[in-house]
Amino acid sequence: MDISETGLLIIVLADTAVSLFAGALIGRILTRYPFGVSGFTGAEGLIGRKCTVTSVSQNRIEVNVDSQIWTAYSPDRGNISIGDKCIVKDVDGLTLIIQRIHT
Repeated sequence: MDISETGLLIIVLADTAVSLFAGALIGRILTRYPFGVSGFTGAEGLIGRKCTVTSVSQNRIEVNVDSQIWTAYSPDRGNISIGDKCIVKDVDGLTLIIQRIHT
């Protein structure tokens, strides 16, 4: 079966167009949701992240998450101290709800 130059040109152009479209689509998906990371932004995007306790007072806990200081709350407040490693379990407004990682 012979393919004319015009037929070959059409095949090459169609293949190029499909490849560009597929590459753009895959690139967009990986940019928005890279390797399973959720698409949430702001405080909701911190759920599941590890943090370090930087300050504990009677009324407030502060944690460092990705080089940002956040106010936090922990149900086991009595067991939290400066330097503890925790995980962000939930968000209430702009307050992170954390749980200490037992090591």
